[in-house]
Amino acid sequence: MKKMKRRVVLLAVALSLSLGVAACGQSTGGRSSIERDDDYALGNPDAPVTIIEYASLTCPACATFHRTIYPELKAKYVETGKVRFIFRQFPTAPARLAVGGEAVARCKGSSDIYFEVVDLLFEKQRLWVSSQNPGQALRDLGATVGISAAEFDACVADEANVTRIQEVVKHAVDTWAVNSTPSFIINGDLAKNMRSIEDFAAIIDPILAGSEGGKKGK
Repeated sequence: MKKMKRRVVLLAVALSLSLGVAACGQSTGGRSSIERDDDYALGNPDAPVTIIEYASLTCPACATFHRTIYPELKAKYVETGKVRFIFRQFPTAPARLAVGGEAVARCKGSSDIYFEVVDLLFEKQRLWVSSQNPGQALRDLGATVGISAAEFDACVADEANVTRIQEVVKHAVDTWAVNSTPSFIINGDLAKNMRSIEDFAAIIDPILAGSEGGKKGK
């Protein structure tokens, strides 16, 4: 987990270099009560468990989570309607690249494309983050999911989303004292030391059991 002090995080997010951020896209379908209007989420909005992941597209630990634990979490809980999964950007160094990656992911304004791009950027993280020309690397990766050159340029040039990310980061810090990535909020509480699918199951399964028990008792 990569530790970052609050001030460092907020200053990093405020950077507006050559890679900016995209305009806010809207997820399709309903939303759980904890979601922001500009959140992207997967799964049943009425699921008994809601997970918010705060992560950075440039964070190696986040990439490891998305390559190893996340696929099983998604298959076991999200796709079965038991968990609503929300992804929020919490940029870490190099922040301009994390913000740029978020811009590309939001470019199409589609939840499906957003998560497809997020998965792709985590999978190819070393390639584009360490590239001599990360902007071009992001452009090339975006093209593989149908983001045109014109769309890419428009998305990364829109600085309004910097404010959105600042708000997201500030809320995470003020509400849950989030200071590392990835961090997970499960049903409103910060979950610590989430290093395996078993760690998630230890929190999620009792909630689900209680939810099923409540339904049977009605």
